[in-house]
Amino acid sequence: RVTRRLMQAVVSTQSTGGNPYLVNFFKQMEQAWKDKYIAGYIAIAGVFGGSAKAIRALMSGETEDLPGPILNPLSMRDFQQTLPTIYWLMPPAKMWSDTTFVFANGRNYTAEQYTALMKDAKIPFGPAMYDTIKEVPLFEPDLGVDVYCIHGINQTTPFQFRYPPGGFPDSRPETINGNGDGTVNVRSLHLCKQFKRLKGYKAVDGVWATHLEILKRDDIIDYIVMLVDNNNRRLNGEHVIDF
Repeated sequence: RVTRRLMQAVVSTQSTGGNPYLVNFFKQMEQAWKDKYIAGYIAIAGVFGGSAKAIRALMSGETEDLPGPILNPLSMRDFQQTLPTIYWLMPPAKMWSDTTFVFANGRNYTAEQYTALMKDAKIPFGPAMYDTIKEVPLFEPDLGVDVYCIHGINQTTPFQFRYPPGGFPDSRPETINGNGDGTVNVRSLHLCKQFKRLKGYKAVDGVWATHLEILKRDDIIDYIVMLVDNNNRRLNGEHVIDF
């Protein structure tokens, strides 16, 4: 009985920056394997088109909005510049192309100018780190599995960064905000809608709708539990609940 249960299809759930890893995993697996073992994929707050906050992390450090007196973002910068994932999660040039993200030293740096940006920010190994990861996709529309997307919306989200004269990169930039979930920009979140086998889509705003808080919401937890429960009902030949 235990062995049979372990061989049944499951609903795979991933949140935030883990979603691109699962995207690449699914792309590598054969369709027959996915048909047998994956009943669905719940993508929560997926960073499918990168996050501008990753750029700020490389330039000036990132502490996920902890107050400066508690932890100075610049104290995190050297460490964060060694993390390949930070480079990977920058908004990809193929999607954002001529979008300007950084204003510094009289220049406007776009998604196509990350190498110049890192050189000017004196990150000596930055361009090489970026080159090793930039072609690994964050998003693929055809994963061969059913997808259910969940994310927050209408939250103040960092989008562009303006440094004062002479303050780049060793000062905290002025942040120009846009729409998103507080961490991931709305254009990146909306890539979820392009999954070929999208079966459910839920975007929420208001209280506890940010990138880090969305899993505190009762309605989101209930939605996830219902998806998993419906999978169990299908396996047992029971009636599936509509939602």
